[in-house]
Amino acid sequence: MKIKILDSKISNINSVKNMIEWIGYEAQVVEDLKKIDCNDRIIIPGIGNFGSAMKYLKEKGLADQIKEVALIKKNPILGICLGMQIFMNESEESPGEKGLELIDGDVKKFEINDQNFKVPHVGWNTFKGHKNHTIFNKLDYDRHRYYFVHSYFVKCKDSSNILASTDYGIKFTSIINKENIFGFQFHPEKSLKYGAKLLKNFCEFEV
Repeated sequence: MKIKILDSKISNINSVKNMIEWIGYEAQVVEDLKKIDCNDRIIIPGIGNFGSAMKYLKEKGLADQIKEVALIKKNPILGICLGMQIFMNESEESPGEKGLELIDGDVKKFEINDQNFKVPHVGWNTFKGHKNHTIFNKLDYDRHRYYFVHSYFVKCKDSSNILASTDYGIKFTSIINKENIFGFQFHPEKSLKYGAKLLKNFCEFEV
């Protein structure tokens, strides 16, 4: 098994690669998903603009490759931050630009009236799991924390796709899941041992 990290030009992938190797797995940066083994795990990091990211993925044929890997080959696939948001139908950040539509829902902009909660949401925060799942195996809920940087959040139409939520002026979804498809709104690669544990659980996830 290899962990394939898609270099979609929408993120700095080095920190993800370093974290995967630190937890003991072989990480390989790839520019497309044409040669994916049935046992491989796929990670799609992302930062930046939803519309620009989707236009690039479509122009390079990567959007269709991601859909094939996720929906047909059924490889475990993880989107991080913007990489999670592009799994949805569309985003308020880029009206009219369709996402990958892997999970039914949209991306909304934070509208918080409390001055104690600045936008973008930057810094350390926690989440609350909504159901039992192997992604949470051996997680230290008393101490865990994760690093967030975002102005938009996902809103799932089906609550069964919500694995965890986070409070920041409002309650928003911070982990999504549908069968082999996962998304983290936070950056596990920047979240020390707590992010490392979640990534390890993803690497060991069995469909």
